[in-house]
Amino acid sequence: MHNSANSVKVTPKDIVTLHCLGRGKTVPSPSPFVLKLETFLRMAEIDYQIDTKKPFNPKSGKTPWITLNGADLTDTQIIIEHLSKNFEKDLWGEATSEERAIARMTRLTLENHFYWGMVHWRWVKSINTIGNLMPIPVIKLTVAKLVMPRKMKHALNVQGLGRYSYEKMVEFLKEDLRNLSTILGQKDFWLGIAPMEIDCTIFGFLAQVLWGMPGSPYEKLLKDELFNLEEYCNRMREKYYSDFSEILYQPAAKQ
Repeated sequence: MHNSANSVKVTPKDIVTLHCLGRGKTVPSPSPFVLKLETFLRMAEIDYQIDTKKPFNPKSGKTPWITLNGADLTDTQIIIEHLSKNFEKDLWGEATSEERAIARMTRLTLENHFYWGMVHWRWVKSINTIGNLMPIPVIKLTVAKLVMPRKMKHALNVQGLGRYSYEKMVEFLKEDLRNLSTILGQKDFWLGIAPMEIDCTIFGFLAQVLWGMPGSPYEKLLKDELFNLEEYCNRMREKYYSDFSEILYQPAAKQ
């Protein structure tokens, strides 16, 4: 069950409520972490429903977060590990300890390094087109264009990546993508012919590059050079998101 209702009133037992921001215009979620978690739920065949009324956890302020049988959890990796244990799902198959170690380092590269380059592109470099990615009310969009670049520049400076020039930042992120392409090679999925847990993270991020960062040097790299990453995204989309187009943000019909 994939219920995309904006608000959830009654939740049956063992149904995951995924609290997150609304759908994107070009990718199911403009957040790589939401897409990572939703892909996991689909891959693990765990029933879930989406709630966009409370996207941020009231205690931690983080998004996404989930509610399961009355208990709240935040942090996508902690959530995945909890759900795997709770529903007895093992999405690692026959992966070796070495493969799992490489997968973990790949995930950390994307979540703690590449992510910040995405933030820079969307909220600093291309802030004027952010409304093309996600639905934002006019007033909030105007405020975002004034406030977010400065706020994100500060966050990037604290994180460290923002202390480099834009050109150097692009160079770093392109190298991340080339390394991912090298690891994937000619395999269908990250560790072989069958998708595993790590594919949820990989797809969550690469889908942003391919469908959620138009005009970026990273999108261009995938389409002009790293063809295996583009093919990988299409493969994951076909396998887990046959409803991809249908679940994108659709503006309400005028009465």
